[in-house]
Amino acid sequence: MLSFFPTPYPDELLYSVFARYHVRAGNKSYKMTMGELFNSQTASAIVDLPCNIRNLVGNMPPKSLYNAEELIREHTLFPFYTAFLPPERAKQIYNSMLGSRGGDIYTRAGIMANGISANRYLKFCPACASEALQQHGEMYWHRIHQVPFLLCPIHKIQLLDSIVPCIGINKHEYISASPENCPKSEVKDLKPEIQQHLRTLTDLSQCLIDLSLPNRELEWFKFQYREILKTKGYASANGTLRKKKLLSDFLEFYGAEFLQLLQSPIKIFGDSNWLTDMLYSKEKAAHPIRHLLFIGFLGISMKDLFFRKFEYSPFGSGPWPCLNLAADHYLEPIIGTVKVQYNADNKRPLGIFACGCGFVYTRSGPDKADTDRYTFGRIRTFGHVWESKLKAVVAEKHSLRETARLMGVDPATVKKHAKRLGIETFWENRKEEENRIDAKAEKLNTEMEENKIREQHREMWLQLQHENPHKGKKELRLMNRGTYAWLYHNDRKWMDEHSPARKKVYVNTRVDWEKRDLDICQQVQELVEEMRNSEEKPIRICTSSIGKSLGLRAILQQHMEKLPRTNAYIKSVAEADSEFRLRRICWAVRKMKKEGEDIAEWRILKKAGIRTEYLYELKNMNLLELDNER
Repeated sequence: MLSFFPTPYPDELLYSVFARYHVRAGNKSYKMTMGELFNSQTASAIVDLPCNIRNLVGNMPPKSLYNAEELIREHTLFPFYTAFLPPERAKQIYNSMLGSRGGDIYTRAGIMANGISANRYLKFCPACASEALQQHGEMYWHRIHQVPFLLCPIHKIQLLDSIVPCIGINKHEYISASPENCPKSEVKDLKPEIQQHLRTLTDLSQCLIDLSLPNRELEWFKFQYREILKTKGYASANGTLRKKKLLSDFLEFYGAEFLQLLQSPIKIFGDSNWLTDMLYSKEKAAHPIRHLLFIGFLGISMKDLFFRKFEYSPFGSGPWPCLNLAADHYLEPIIGTVKVQYNADNKRPLGIFACGCGFVYTRSGPDKADTDRYTFGRIRTFGHVWESKLKAVVAEKHSLRETARLMGVDPATVKKHAKRLGIETFWENRKEEENRIDAKAEKLNTEMEENKIREQHREMWLQLQHENPHKGKKELRLMNRGTYAWLYHNDRKWMDEHSPARKKVYVNTRVDWEKRDLDICQQVQELVEEMRNSEEKPIRICTSSIGKSLGLRAILQQHMEKLPRTNAYIKSVAEADSEFRLRRICWAVRKMKKEGEDIAEWRILKKAGIRTEYLYELKNMNLLELDNER
């Protein structure tokens, strides 16, 4: 039994606590320390996911407050590496850490097969090290610092490599952090956008470790991601992934350089990617870093991902307004549920909104603006309230046109339903000239009424801005949705001219364009080589496609004059129409031969997506003389 055990510091790695124990115990050998801690001199010193925790707790001094769960969850990287694993697999890793046989831990966690290398050396933050020396008189290894690629979550600076290897020459050796093995060194100069992405990644990693998150099945995360992708337009209503759009936007969001730094590059033209594997693979668990990259791209919180089940809501959240103009509750949000169907014709979601008054309307989604909820595509059922109002309005002997206006429909609809309900109408027995005179007068009255309503909404919109001078258009909209919706549909030009101006965002323009030119040119060269050798259907090599693939479209469009090297290279490789057709024809022939298709003239053109007017190019290439091999 141990006579003492060091009190772990905040966020101290268990490996670090063992190292401090070794120093304080004054043991001459690490095997002696192993024996005292674990009752085994053959145990290994593991940095992130150690085992033998049960034996350690059993050897603790009397009245010790430490238990295995606290040590594992608060002083190892177990919460980080198991966060996205199924409950059963996480439990197996936990049990392996309790026991003395930890050889399967890395395999179960997927650390060895995910393409992201572990740190070679223990990392430290020089600012944290200085603070620890002042407060505790000694340094220690922080747990969060050992997660690959992160900044220090406290000081937001780059972490440095110590000279202590994560896998030492002596596998039983625990080495304490000290000024001698944590020398200060130069750090790589990172671009501002990369630093910002690293800060976000660090914050998400800290959440992953700090929050007590439940383990979920792999399908939970796949479902969550797919529902969010539907909401953001990266998947159709029936779940079909818009792969190229997703990969292109993901690449543009992070940039190829940052993803390469995190050993998680994206290839738009490849057959598979870790991102699509993460969304569709049934068994393979992705590295936590890659989950965090995707979470950062989607802009969702960790708590929502783990605790709130996402559901695709193409029509926003309820309640929704009743659009029955004949009802007293017109435009009031009283419809509690919406039935969503998939429209196979336009491949868009169709919302069916049914009010208790019997009025049922539909609308194709998704809603793109708050005002969309006040519109409908068609009315399926008018309901008893509308029908009663129709009878009452007809009895008041309005003209057909005025009746239609009061009911919120066109005259043909009024005629149709009046006939269906057996209503005797006033206008049917009148002379055409009388109806025309009444219609003209009612039109004038209608215009006067609409002008009055218009002035009321305009005055309300201006008053709203006067009372809230620092709020933007979007914030004002949320304060009075009804006025905004009316102006949007009926007086939009005036509203646009009498709304707060967009706030200007000032960007620091001090950029080392020469260095950026070199970096981008290298990325472009690698991409062009990849595009030329890809087995996928060819994409034209031009500034637009290159910018889209590298996530640099805006830079190449707006600042090409500052990138002379890149500009010259792109001009040298950009394909003319005829060159691009030639590459598509060659690709089509290779593909057809590989798949055993007949290499016929019309088949090549169809496969390559080329119009028949360019048949002469095909004949000039003598491709028709190729053997028709199977």
